[in-house]
Amino acid sequence: MTWYSAARALVVAFGLTTAATAASHHSYAMFDGARTLTVKGTVAKLEWTNPHIFIWVYVQNPAAENGFDLYAFENGSPNVLARGGWSRTTFAAGEELTIEYWPLVDGRTGGHFAQATRADGSVIRGAGGPRGVDGRLPPPSAPE
Repeated sequence: MTWYSAARALVVAFGLTTAATAASHHSYAMFDGARTLTVKGTVAKLEWTNPHIFIWVYVQNPAAENGFDLYAFENGSPNVLARGGWSRTTFAAGEELTIEYWPLVDGRTGGHFAQATRADGSVIRGAGGPRGVDGRLPPPSAPE
């Protein structure tokens, strides 16, 4: 075996092992990809951090001790979202939003961000997340 063949075999082996690792990182098993939910709330903060950004939203809940629940919505990476027009200032604390999302399968508040509708009616779409068979969002379920 020549040094070229050995180097080529090493590169192929490395590629196969890293591809499997990269694919496993993007599991959406923690989200219910069969349905979406919708909530209205107020932005608490936008965390613009790797590997995924988070949007934290206060959603009114009269049964909660303080009158609201804090929802965490995961989204794509800052790099992917920036290429889609997002920035650190896409959402500001205090902004009112209606958010469509894939809920967490364990029932906690939040999930994977699909899209948000602002008070003016404009829609901001997310990146990644579980998809239906045809790659589109399933119809939203009833609001929580």
